[in-house]
Amino acid sequence: MSAGALARDRAATSGGHVAILHGNRTRAVALGHMLKAAGHTITIVDDASRALPQLREADPDLILGASSFGMEGPEPVVRDLRQALGREVMLLLVLGREDGAPPPEVDDVIREPVDPRELNLRVRLAVRTQAERRLRNARNEELASWSQSSWTPSLAGGADALFGQITRHAANMLRAEKSVVLLYDPDRREMVGQGPGVGLDRTLLAKVRYPVPGEASERWNFRLNGPLLTNDAASDPRLLPGLVSGIGLRSLLIAPILAGPQIIGLLAVADRLDSQPFRDDDLGQLQIVAAQAAVAVDNHRLHEQLKSANLRLQEFDRLKSEFVAMVAHDFRSPLMAIRGFAEMVLEDSDLGADNRKQFVQTIINETDDLARLATDTFLITQMETGHFTYMWSEIDLGPFILDAIARGRADHPVGLDVPPGLPRVTADPERLRQLLTNLVSNAVKYSPGGDSVLVRARQPAGGHVQIDVVDHGLGVPSDQMGRLFQKFERVRTEQHSRIAGTGLGLYICRLIVEGHGGRIWAESEPGLGSTFSVLLPLAPRVKRAAAS
Repeated sequence: MSAGALARDRAATSGGHVAILHGNRTRAVALGHMLKAAGHTITIVDDASRALPQLREADPDLILGASSFGMEGPEPVVRDLRQALGREVMLLLVLGREDGAPPPEVDDVIREPVDPRELNLRVRLAVRTQAERRLRNARNEELASWSQSSWTPSLAGGADALFGQITRHAANMLRAEKSVVLLYDPDRREMVGQGPGVGLDRTLLAKVRYPVPGEASERWNFRLNGPLLTNDAASDPRLLPGLVSGIGLRSLLIAPILAGPQIIGLLAVADRLDSQPFRDDDLGQLQIVAAQAAVAVDNHRLHEQLKSANLRLQEFDRLKSEFVAMVAHDFRSPLMAIRGFAEMVLEDSDLGADNRKQFVQTIINETDDLARLATDTFLITQMETGHFTYMWSEIDLGPFILDAIARGRADHPVGLDVPPGLPRVTADPERLRQLLTNLVSNAVKYSPGGDSVLVRARQPAGGHVQIDVVDHGLGVPSDQMGRLFQKFERVRTEQHSRIAGTGLGLYICRLIVEGHGGRIWAESEPGLGSTFSVLLPLAPRVKRAAAS
C-alpha cells in the first residue's frame, strides 16, 4: 500500500495506534485500558533497550511516554526516537505533579493522576492531527514528484517565457481560466502583475495590483496569513478591491512566492473552467507550483537587479570620468592664472602699483576658487557618509537674507523682495548662507546677457518659508530638469557647455535643504530663465539617511 493510501486509510478510522513507553508496566497497562475503550490500538514498550526496534515495527501514530521511561529530558531517548521515527510521529508526555518542564521536542503534556476523559480527548486530537498531516504530506509528495518530472521553469527565454511558463502550468494543473504572477516592486511598494498571463491581456494585467505595506488590518496580509482561497473574490472583504476590480474574478487562489523568509511575489489562479469552487487541495497544489517557480523567479529578480546595477555602474563610471575632467580643468585654469600673474609680479620690475595690486588680487581670487572647490568636495563626502554635523541656531530670516546676498554687481544686479515680518527659523547659518550663495551664483553664471536676478522670500501656509531665486538667463530644457540636482550633472547644451562648472553646486544645495528637512525644485523655460525654489520648515526635520 502506498504512503498516500495508508494515510487515507488511517484518516478514515476513528482510532489510532498508540505506543505507550512506561517504566512501570502496571501503570502502562492501566493507561492502555483507558485508550482501548476509545477504540485505539495499543503497543506497550517497557524495556528501553528494545524500544526503538519495537517502535519501528509498530509504526505508531502517537507515542505516549512517561518520565519514568527517561523521557523527562532531551537526552537521549527523545532524540533517538526522533531520529528513528522522524518528526511526523507526535509525542504526548505523561509527567508527575512534581516533574519539571518538558523538553521542547514534546508536542503535548498531561499530568498525573491522568483523567481518562482528558487523556482520550488529547489522544483523539493528536491522532486526527497526525492523520491529516500524513495525508497532506503524502499528497504533496506525490504532486511534487509528478510536477518535478514534467516541468522545470527556466530563465533561458527571458521574462516573458518564464512567466508564461509558470502561469500556463498553474492554470493547467488547477484547470483555471486565468493565471498571473505578481512581483514586488520596491519603488511602488506593491505587488505588480507580470506579463504574459493566462486569460489576461495587457490591459487587464495593468489592473493587477496589490499594495503591500499599509493595508487595513482586516485585509489579507500574505506575509502573516500565508496563501488565500476565496470563491467569492468580488465581495471578499479580505481582499483589496483593486486586486479584482475590472477583471471580473469569481474564485481565486493566491500562493506566496518565497525567497527564504521573504515574499518576492504571488502566484494567482482564478475561475475554474468547470465553474466549480476551489478547494483546499487545489491551494496545496498551487503552493507546490509556487515553490517550484520560486527559484526561477528569484533568479529573474536578481538578474534584473544585476542588470540595473551594471547600468548604474556604467553611468557612475561615465560621470566619474567627466567629473575628473571637469575638476582637472577647474583646478588647472586657476593654477595657470595664479602662476602667470605671479610670474608677472615677480619678473616685471616696472609694474606699476595699480597693476601689481590688481594682479595680486587676481591671485587671491583664483586661490579662493580653488579652496572653495576643495571645500565643496570634502563637504559632499561628509554629508553623503553621514559624518556631517549641522550647527543649529535660531535665525531672523529677513535680515539674514539681506546680509547674505550681495546687492551690487556691475554686470548682474541682484534684486531683493524680502517682506518684513518673516518668521524666525532654526537652521545652520553657515550652510544656509552657502545655499543662498550657490543659488545666486548659479543664477548669475547662467545669465550671460547681464539680466537681473531676483531673490524673494515669503511664508506660505503650513509652518514653512519659501525662498525663490529668479533669473532671466539660459533656462533649462525640459528633458534635463530631472538631472539638475544630481551629483556631477550639468545641463548639456551648446550654450551651457561654454560656462565652466563641476556640477556640484546644485547638488550641495539639495543636500543642505534635505539636511534641514526641506524641499528644493526648479521651474524653467529655455531662453527665458529659471526659478529655483526652496521650502524650509521653521524647525528642521533632520533627514538621517545618506543622500544618493
